[in-house]
Amino acid sequence: MDFWNVMRVNIFSAPVLFFILGVLAVKLKSDLKIPSDVGRGIVIFLMASIGIRAGADIAVTPGGLVAVLPFALTAAVFGITVAAITYFILVKLLRLDSANAGGLAAAFGAVSSATLMVSLALLDSLGIPYEKFVPALYPFMDSPAIITALFLAKLGMARYPQALGASTLKSPTDQKKMSTTIVESFTNSGVYVLLGSLVIGIIVGPVRLEREMQLFDWMFRGILCLFLLDMGILAAARLKELKAVSPLVIPFAIVTALSTGSLGVLVATHLGLSPGGAFVFSALAGGASYVTVPAAMRASLPEANPSLYLGTAIGITFPFNMAIGFPIYLHLAHILAN
Repeated sequence: MDFWNVMRVNIFSAPVLFFILGVLAVKLKSDLKIPSDVGRGIVIFLMASIGIRAGADIAVTPGGLVAVLPFALTAAVFGITVAAITYFILVKLLRLDSANAGGLAAAFGAVSSATLMVSLALLDSLGIPYEKFVPALYPFMDSPAIITALFLAKLGMARYPQALGASTLKSPTDQKKMSTTIVESFTNSGVYVLLGSLVIGIIVGPVRLEREMQLFDWMFRGILCLFLLDMGILAAARLKELKAVSPLVIPFAIVTALSTGSLGVLVATHLGLSPGGAFVFSALAGGASYVTVPAAMRASLPEANPSLYLGTAIGITFPFNMAIGFPIYLHLAHILAN
């Protein structure tokens, strides 16, 4: 698999060009804007499409859910490990306070739905097959990572309350039970639809889903283009906010994405996934969440600065993975497979 050819195909694909179109809209001060309700509808469609494909694939996989369980457990352990290591590096080496370290650790440990969707579009463009159940590992990596980061941040804030000053005064959110956070991480609209569609796909199976799958397959790339147009607008807007954060965060975000994405390829290949499947797993591992993490932080860790974890996830990690990370992960997956 030629590295430069993968980069060319990805950068000049319609979805990525729509992302660039969104960035230019902000730079040129266009009034282009995707209404928030339309944006939510787009995400719901894309997550439903991913979930139902995965469910249909599991339905005909020998062993069914039992065969997929080791991959789900691996995804959970991976998310927890990345969140924990990221948190301690941010606190000990970058001297970030516990709240903001928790927000960033949650983002890097959790999953970027945009990164996942672009990875699927790239494999489709290159004609590379992959195990359809791998994208459905999203919530198994996402939620444990968020919970781990929240736990570590709360623990750190309790041990060093002076680091946050007056913001450590107890509020109703401080009493929020971890069980509530766990429930909310799974009932977030995108994750909820993904899991629900996964179950529907398993129950109905690919034969009886043939007509419905025609709709999802036919519309997926077109809807993805609109999604990335919205992402481009968000990314360009969030870049301004990074001026207020430590300059060390930017190289840290790039190194973290490259490290976790590459490690994801190694782990997935060791588990026996094909190069395409390992690449999708790397997209889960190397992205930074901007959907589930903000909701969890607002509810359970309001002390964390949204500009830091959102600006980093959308403005740095996502564009880096699209332009440079994806060709590296896919090239590595083929090298390891051979």
